Amino acid sequence: MIRTLLLNREHWAKTAVLDGENTISYGDLAARAFSLCIRLTLPQAAGSHTAILLPDGGDYIAALFGALMAGTTAFPLNATLTRHEIEALLSQTGTRRVVTSAAFRPLWDGMADPPEALYMEELPPWTNGPFPERVWADANECMLLLATSGTTGKAKIVMLSERNVESSVTDNLCRIDYGNCNEEDIRYLLGTPLSSVYGLHILFLLLRRGFTLVAAPAHFSPDTFFGTIARCRVTHFEGGAIAAALMEQCAGRGIPYDISCARYFCFAGSGVSGETMRRLTEAFPHAVFWPGYGMTEASPLITKPDQYFPLEKRSSVGLPGKETALMIETGDRKTREPFVRGEVVVKGPNVMLGYFENETETARVLREGWLHTGDVGYLDGDGYLYLCGRMKNVILVRGFTVYAEEVEECIMQSGLAEECVVRGEANSLGSERVCAEIVPKTPDVTPADIMAWCRGRLADYKQPRQILLTDGFRKTATGKIKRTNREAL
Repeated sequence: MIRTLLLNREHWAKTAVLDGENTISYGDLAARAFSLCIRLTLPQAAGSHTAILLPDGGDYIAALFGALMAGTTAFPLNATLTRHEIEALLSQTGTRRVVTSAAFRPLWDGMADPPEALYMEELPPWTNGPFPERVWADANECMLLLATSGTTGKAKIVMLSERNVESSVTDNLCRIDYGNCNEEDIRYLLGTPLSSVYGLHILFLLLRRGFTLVAAPAHFSPDTFFGTIARCRVTHFEGGAIAAALMEQCAGRGIPYDISCARYFCFAGSGVSGETMRRLTEAFPHAVFWPGYGMTEASPLITKPDQYFPLEKRSSVGLPGKETALMIETGDRKTREPFVRGEVVVKGPNVMLGYFENETETARVLREGWLHTGDVGYLDGDGYLYLCGRMKNVILVRGFTVYAEEVEECIMQSGLAEECVVRGEANSLGSERVCAEIVPKTPDVTPADIMAWCRGRLADYKQPRQILLTDGFRKTATGKIKRTNREAL
C-alpha cells in the first residue's frame, strides 16, 4: 500500500534521489521518515492533518511519508504559495501542524493563529530502534488533501483515499513497458512539482518499483533539460508540454548532448498535438512519446496508451484503465458511441471521495458516482479518447493549474476593479500565461496597481502577466460576462 512504500527493506540500499553529486538512498529516506513519524505520533501532536511545505527533494519525500506512516492525512502545499494563500488553506482545513524547513520560518510572522511548525533540520537522527511494520489507517479514508482552486477565498480541496491513489498507480504501472530497460538503471526526471497530484502519482510509482528520481533543474531550457538527461542518464521523463516544445524546437537541428539513454517521454497536464508527437518520434527514434490525461479528482490517471500506442492514434490521449468506466455525456444521455462529442465523465476506484467540507461542489461534479471532468471530447471506434476543449476556465502555466475564477476573485478583492475577466494566452513553449481584462473602479487605476496587489496574494505562476483596461464586456441575457468571443464595448 502507499503509506508503507518506504518499509520495503529490499529497496533500502538503492538510490532513491539523485540531486547533482548528492545521492539519497531509500534507507536514508526511511530513517528520516521514521524519525518524523515518531514525532507526529506523540500524545501532544496536534490534529489529524499534517501540511507539508518544502521544496522538492529528499526532505519533502521523507516528510510526506513520515506523515503518512503516522496515520495522518497529508496536505502537500506548493512551496511557491504566498503567506496569504497558505494561511487561508490552513484555516479552511483546520490544519494545525506544518512540516517545513527553517527557511520558511518568516511565513508565520504576522499570522493571527500560526500553526505548529516542525522543521526537518531539527529532527533527531534515527537510532535504528523499532520502527512501524504497518500503518493503522483505513485505506478507504482520506489520505491526501490537495487544493485545486480558490485559495484566496474558499478553496476546492480534493480528498483522496489510499485506495484511490493505489488504483491509479497500479493502472499506470500496467501500461508502461519496461522490457527495453534494465530496471536497475531506470531513472525518472519529473517536470512537475511533487506537491501536485501528477508529481505525487509518479513519486508513488517510483517508490513502489524502487526506481531513482532525478532532481529537476531549477529552470527548464534546452541546455538544462538535455544536459540533465545526459549527465544523470535519465531513462524516463514525465511532465508537461514545455518539455515537448523544447524537444520540438531542437528536432532535426542536432543537440550537443547524448540523450540516447532516454527511452520514454510522457507529456500530461496540457495538450500536445498529434503532429508534435509524430515529429518527436521521427526526430528521436530511440524513445517513445506518450500522452496522458487526468485530473486531481481522479487521483489523477484517466486515460493513457496501453503498452502499445499506434502511430495513427497519436492525436488521442489513450484508453481508460480496466477498472475505469469512461463515457461521453451529451444532453441527458451518456454514450460510448464513436465520434459523439460531449463532456467526458468517469467512474472507478480512482475517483475522489469528494471536496473537503464542500457538499455543494461535490454534488455538482459527482453525480450517481460519475465524475464530470469539465472537458469536452469524443471516443473513436477503438475506444481511444480525443479531447476537444474545456468547459471550465482552467489555465495551464508551466505545468501548474490556475483557475481563472481564483485570480478574478483576488483582483475583485482589491477594490480597484469594477468587473474582471481572466483568461489564458498560449505561448511558444506550449504553456499559457495569465491575462486579465478589467473595468477599473476609478479612472486613475493602472495595470501596475493590479499587478502590485496580486504580487502579495498569489503565487508567482498565478499572477497576471498582462492586464488590459476596458470600458466593459459583452454579457448574456442574464447579465453574466461572456467568456468566449468577448470584445470590449
